[in-house]
Amino acid sequence: MTKIITDIETAAEEIRKGNIAGLPTETVYGLGADALNDAAVIKIFESKDRPVFNPVIVHIQDADEIEKYSFEIPDRVYDLAEKFSPGPLTFILKKTNIISDLVTAGNDSVGLRIPSNHIFREVLRLAETPVAAPSANRSGRISPTTAEEVLKEMNGKINYILDGGKCEIGIESTVLSFLNNEIRILRHGYITKEDIEKVTGKINDRIINNNIDQESAGNISPGMLKIHYAPATPLYKCIEPETAESITGLKTGILDFAKYRNLKEIVFNLYSDLRKLDESGFDILLYKEIENHGLGAAVNDRLKRAGSGEIILSENSYKIINNTNE
Repeated sequence: MTKIITDIETAAEEIRKGNIAGLPTETVYGLGADALNDAAVIKIFESKDRPVFNPVIVHIQDADEIEKYSFEIPDRVYDLAEKFSPGPLTFILKKTNIISDLVTAGNDSVGLRIPSNHIFREVLRLAETPVAAPSANRSGRISPTTAEEVLKEMNGKINYILDGGKCEIGIESTVLSFLNNEIRILRHGYITKEDIEKVTGKINDRIINNNIDQESAGNISPGMLKIHYAPATPLYKCIEPETAESITGLKTGILDFAKYRNLKEIVFNLYSDLRKLDESGFDILLYKEIENHGLGAAVNDRLKRAGSGEIILSENSYKIINNTNE
């Protein structure tokens, strides 16, 4: 039986013993293991039913450790780390041999992040090892932002979930690649493209916006799979979701962003709102895409990957366009 606990030492000891534990971060809850222990990393993939070709981010204590686990590190990495780390920014860099190919899904690069959550940082200090930690949910499903949500996903698969309250941000980190002498956004997140460009100048986010470029890049970062963050109930984009139920006759749940004052509130509540709708017995869930700028780009990315397609409404009929996932 999985227990929700508040004792940090117990969670750190679980990591030291080669086991996995649910851990709070500022972004979403993670499923943590010793990143230098292959047997422990395998437990992450097994407990999540995670594809072995989907790499895992490695969490470290500070910027001084970046050169321990990676090389060919551009100065911009340290510029960005000074500005945004500890925090929700992940750096994709050439990995050293210390990092196992299991962590990186066979890639010669690794994602490194310096978390800001004080509980997670204390686990890192006590465990005395970098911690590999994807989101603490079944692969492809909605990311958890509370310990109770982790329990729903992982009950019986892990011993402990360390309770740190609701995650203060609520969406995964921004992922930046520094490979091939180019800075590219691989996953939009809380640190926006506009935030980054204030430090780096113009950067490239074509992998997010162009499926051909994404395929050619390979799966070097988590969050790049076409189906991700998904509820069990079919989720569709819709221009006018409020009118859908009367036209389709389907019991419809709507992600209502209008009730929030700003994008940060939308991000904070995105996964918990989606999970509540998913558990409410609706036939379909609908959302309206928001402005694709700043944090809006991260929200739209998550919903697109979580979605089944789009519903087109007319006066007395509707058409469902399902994703092909090709």
